[in-house]
Amino acid sequence: MSVFCIVKDNDEQFDCNIDMDFSYNAIEEWKHKWQPKKHVGRRGKVRDYGYITYKVTNESKHFPDSKFEDKALAIALRQWGLRTKDIRFKRERTSKTADIEMKFSNREDDKFFRDKPGTLAYAYFPNGQKIGGDITFNDSVIWTTNGKPVNAHKVYPDTYPPNTKTKLRTYNMVHTLIHECGHAIGLKHCEQHKDCIMYPYYNGRVVLHNHDSERIQSIYGKRNISSRFIDYFRKRMLRKWN
Repeated sequence: MSVFCIVKDNDEQFDCNIDMDFSYNAIEEWKHKWQPKKHVGRRGKVRDYGYITYKVTNESKHFPDSKFEDKALAIALRQWGLRTKDIRFKRERTSKTADIEMKFSNREDDKFFRDKPGTLAYAYFPNGQKIGGDITFNDSVIWTTNGKPVNAHKVYPDTYPPNTKTKLRTYNMVHTLIHECGHAIGLKHCEQHKDCIMYPYYNGRVVLHNHDSERIQSIYGKRNISSRFIDYFRKRMLRKWN
C-alpha cells in the first residue's frame, strides 16, 4: 500500500505514518514523482511538460446539486500547475481511471476516519501504483466554499428549527484540496511555517506560500510565467474562496 499523509483539524494532534525530518530550509521530499509522457501538440511539436489526469468519482452531500467538486479540484491543481514546468493537469472525462481521483466518504464507511478522529482528508503520495495520488475527504464534517460558520437549520433542517441561532463549524474545501493535491504530487508536510499550504494542520489558506512554490519547483522545475499573472490569480483566489 502507498504511503499517505493527512490533514487534521488544528484542535487535533497531527499524525502521519512515515518518518519525517521537518526543516524549513530543506525538507527531504517523497522519493517518487509523476513522470507523464511529454505532451505532443497539434503540429507534432513535443512540449516540455506532460499531463496528469484527474477526476471526482463521487460528490459530497454538502454540494448535491452542483459540480463544485470538479471546479474546486481544477482550481487546486492549477495552483500547483502554474508554478511547475514539467507537469500540467487535465480532467479525465471518460470512464478511464485518472491519475488523481477524489472521493468523499462518511466516517461510518471509512475505517481510517473512524480510527483517526479529527482527520479531514488523506491522500496517497505518487508511487506508480493505481492508488497513488488518490484523495479521500471526510464527508462527516461540513464542507463549504469559505470555511465560515453556517446556521444549523441550513445543514440539518430536521434537527434544528428555522429560528435557531446555533452556528456550526465548517471547513474550506478549497484549502484542504490544495493541501491534499500537494501530497498527491509528492510534497510532504512543513511544520515550521503556519502560513504554508503544506502546514500539517488546517489553516484555511487558499494561496500558496513562497515556500510551497519553491518546494514544488525543486521537484518539477519552475514554469516561465509572468509574476503579474500569478499575483492576479492569487488575488482572485483570496477574493472568491477565502
